[in-house]
Amino acid sequence: MSEPTTDEVIVLSGPIARIGEGLTKVCQAIAALALLAIVAINGANVVARYFFAKPFPWAEEAMIMFMILGVFTGAIAVTWRNVHIRIDTFVERSSPKVQCIIRIVATLASMFVLLVVAWSSYGIVRLLFEYGQTTDALEFPMWIPQSFVTISLVVIAILMFTRLVLTKARA
Repeated sequence: MSEPTTDEVIVLSGPIARIGEGLTKVCQAIAALALLAIVAINGANVVARYFFAKPFPWAEEAMIMFMILGVFTGAIAVTWRNVHIRIDTFVERSSPKVQCIIRIVATLASMFVLLVVAWSSYGIVRLLFEYGQTTDALEFPMWIPQSFVTISLVVIAILMFTRLVLTKARA
Protein backbone atom coordinates (compact mmCIF):
# COMPACT_ATOMS: atom_id res chain seq x y z
CA MET A 1 0.00 0.00 0.00
CA SER A 2 1.24 3.45 -0.73
CA GLU A 3 0.57 6.97 0.39
CA PRO A 4 -2.33 8.74 -1.31
CA THR A 5 -1.39 10.65 -4.43
CA THR A 6 -2.44 14.23 -5.01
CA ASP A 7 -5.34 12.95 -7.12
CA GLU A 8 -6.64 10.96 -4.16
CA VAL A 9 -6.41 13.66 -1.53
CA ILE A 10 -8.20 16.37 -3.46
CA VAL A 11 -10.73 17.95 -1.14
CA LEU A 12 -13.93 18.18 -3.06
CA SER A 13 -16.12 21.24 -2.69
CA GLY A 14 -19.50 22.35 -3.91
CA PRO A 15 -23.05 21.19 -3.31
CA ILE A 16 -22.50 17.65 -4.62
CA ALA A 17 -19.43 17.22 -2.41
CA ARG A 18 -21.42 18.45 0.60
CA ILE A 19 -24.14 15.90 -0.16
CA GLY A 20 -21.47 13.18 -0.40
CA GLU A 21 -19.96 14.24 2.92
CA GLY A 22 -23.39 14.36 4.55
CA LEU A 23 -24.20 10.88 3.27
CA THR A 24 -20.82 9.69 4.54
CA LYS A 25 -21.50 11.05 8.03
CA VAL A 26 -24.94 9.42 8.12
CA CYS A 27 -23.48 6.11 6.95
CA GLN A 28 -20.71 6.27 9.56
CA ALA A 29 -23.29 6.92 12.27
CA ILE A 30 -25.42 3.98 11.08
CA ALA A 31 -22.35 1.71 11.00
CA ALA A 32 -21.36 2.81 14.51
CA LEU A 33 -24.87 2.25 15.85
CA ALA A 34 -24.98 -1.18 14.21
CA LEU A 35 -21.69 -2.08 15.89
CA LEU A 36 -22.98 -0.85 19.26
CA ALA A 37 -26.15 -2.89 18.79
CA ILE A 38 -24.07 -5.99 18.06
CA VAL A 39 -22.00 -5.46 21.21
CA ALA A 40 -25.11 -4.82 23.33
CA ILE A 41 -26.98 -7.86 22.01
CA ASN A 42 -23.94 -10.09 22.41
CA GLY A 43 -23.30 -8.86 25.94
CA ALA A 44 -26.92 -9.29 26.97
CA ASN A 45 -26.98 -12.75 25.41
CA VAL A 46 -23.87 -13.79 27.36
CA VAL A 47 -25.52 -12.67 30.59
CA ALA A 48 -28.78 -14.42 29.67
CA ARG A 49 -26.96 -17.62 28.72
CA TYR A 50 -24.52 -17.96 31.63
CA PHE A 51 -26.43 -16.37 34.49
CA PHE A 52 -30.00 -17.37 33.65
CA ALA A 53 -29.48 -20.35 31.29
CA LYS A 54 -31.89 -18.64 28.87
CA PRO A 55 -30.06 -17.28 25.82
CA PHE A 56 -31.95 -15.20 23.29
CA PRO A 57 -32.83 -17.46 20.34
CA TRP A 58 -32.90 -14.43 18.03
CA ALA A 59 -29.54 -12.91 19.03
CA GLU A 60 -27.38 -14.39 16.27
CA GLU A 61 -29.86 -13.47 13.54
CA ALA A 62 -30.09 -9.89 14.79
CA MET A 63 -26.30 -9.53 15.09
CA ILE A 64 -25.81 -10.82 11.54
CA MET A 65 -28.35 -8.31 10.22
CA PHE A 66 -26.65 -5.47 12.07
CA MET A 67 -23.28 -6.66 10.76
CA ILE A 68 -24.52 -6.57 7.17
CA LEU A 69 -25.92 -3.09 7.72
CA GLY A 70 -22.72 -1.85 9.36
CA VAL A 71 -20.37 -3.29 6.75
CA PHE A 72 -22.26 -1.98 3.76
CA THR A 73 -22.97 1.49 5.17
CA GLY A 74 -19.32 1.68 6.18
CA ALA A 75 -18.35 0.75 2.61
CA ILE A 76 -20.34 3.73 1.34
CA ALA A 77 -18.37 6.08 3.60
CA VAL A 78 -15.05 4.49 2.63
CA THR A 79 -15.89 4.85 -1.07
CA TRP A 80 -16.76 8.54 -0.86
CA ARG A 81 -13.64 9.34 1.12
CA ASN A 82 -11.53 7.18 -1.22
CA VAL A 83 -9.75 5.46 1.68
CA HIS A 84 -10.32 1.84 0.70
CA ILE A 85 -7.41 -0.59 0.82
CA ARG A 86 -5.62 -0.98 -2.47
CA ILE A 87 -2.27 -2.12 -3.72
CA ASP A 88 -1.21 0.24 -6.47
CA THR A 89 2.54 -0.24 -6.73
CA PHE A 90 2.50 -0.39 -10.52
CA VAL A 91 0.12 2.55 -10.80
CA GLU A 92 2.31 4.73 -8.59
CA ARG A 93 5.37 3.93 -10.70
CA SER A 94 3.59 5.01 -13.89
CA SER A 95 3.54 8.45 -15.47
CA PRO A 96 0.77 10.82 -14.32
CA LYS A 97 -1.10 10.37 -17.61
CA VAL A 98 -0.99 6.57 -17.35
CA GLN A 99 -2.05 6.80 -13.68
CA CYS A 100 -5.08 8.85 -14.70
CA ILE A 101 -6.06 6.36 -17.42
CA ILE A 102 -5.61 3.38 -15.09
CA ARG A 103 -7.71 5.02 -12.37
CA ILE A 104 -10.51 5.84 -14.81
CA VAL A 105 -10.55 2.31 -16.26
CA ALA A 106 -10.37 0.75 -12.77
CA THR A 107 -13.25 2.92 -11.54
CA LEU A 108 -15.42 2.08 -14.55
CA ALA A 109 -14.61 -1.64 -14.22
CA SER A 110 -15.42 -1.54 -10.49
CA MET A 111 -18.70 0.23 -11.19
CA PHE A 112 -19.61 -2.40 -13.80
CA VAL A 113 -18.93 -5.26 -11.36
CA LEU A 114 -20.83 -3.52 -8.56
CA LEU A 115 -23.86 -2.94 -10.76
CA VAL A 116 -23.88 -6.54 -12.06
CA VAL A 117 -23.75 -7.86 -8.49
CA ALA A 118 -26.41 -5.33 -7.42
CA TRP A 119 -28.69 -6.53 -10.24
CA SER A 120 -28.27 -10.14 -9.10
CA SER A 121 -28.86 -9.07 -5.51
CA TYR A 122 -32.02 -7.27 -6.58
CA GLY A 123 -33.29 -10.53 -8.06
CA ILE A 124 -32.75 -12.24 -4.72
CA VAL A 125 -34.47 -9.40 -2.83
CA ARG A 126 -37.43 -9.59 -5.20
CA LEU A 127 -37.77 -13.36 -4.71
CA LEU A 128 -37.46 -13.09 -0.94
CA PHE A 129 -40.15 -10.41 -0.95
CA GLU A 130 -42.48 -12.34 -3.28
CA TYR A 131 -42.18 -15.56 -1.26
CA GLY A 132 -42.47 -13.72 2.05
CA GLN A 133 -39.43 -15.49 3.47
CA THR A 134 -38.64 -14.65 7.08
CA THR A 135 -35.84 -15.51 9.47
CA ASP A 136 -36.36 -18.50 11.76
CA ALA A 137 -36.10 -16.93 15.22
CA LEU A 138 -37.07 -13.30 14.63
CA GLU A 139 -39.56 -14.00 11.85
CA PHE A 140 -38.17 -10.85 10.25
CA PRO A 141 -38.60 -10.40 6.48
CA MET A 142 -35.38 -11.60 4.81
CA TRP A 143 -35.67 -9.12 1.95
CA ILE A 144 -34.90 -6.19 4.26
CA PRO A 145 -31.32 -7.12 5.29
CA GLN A 146 -30.64 -8.41 1.77
CA SER A 147 -31.76 -5.04 0.39
CA PHE A 148 -28.97 -3.37 2.43
CA VAL A 149 -26.54 -5.10 0.07
CA THR A 150 -28.37 -4.13 -3.11
CA ILE A 151 -28.88 -0.49 -2.14
CA SER A 152 -25.33 -0.08 -0.87
CA LEU A 153 -23.77 -1.51 -4.03
CA VAL A 154 -25.76 0.89 -6.19
CA VAL A 155 -24.92 3.86 -3.96
CA ILE A 156 -21.23 2.90 -4.00
CA ALA A 157 -21.24 2.76 -7.82
CA ILE A 158 -22.94 6.17 -8.01
CA LEU A 159 -20.45 7.66 -5.55
CA MET A 160 -17.51 6.21 -7.46
CA PHE A 161 -18.77 7.81 -10.65
CA THR A 162 -19.52 11.11 -8.93
CA ARG A 163 -16.09 11.23 -7.31
CA LEU A 164 -14.45 10.37 -10.64
CA VAL A 165 -16.30 13.18 -12.43
CA LEU A 166 -15.61 15.71 -9.68
CA THR A 167 -11.89 14.91 -9.42
CA LYS A 168 -11.42 14.94 -13.20
CA ALA A 169 -13.36 18.21 -13.50
CA ARG A 170 -10.95 19.82 -11.04
CA ALA A 171 -7.86 18.39 -12.73
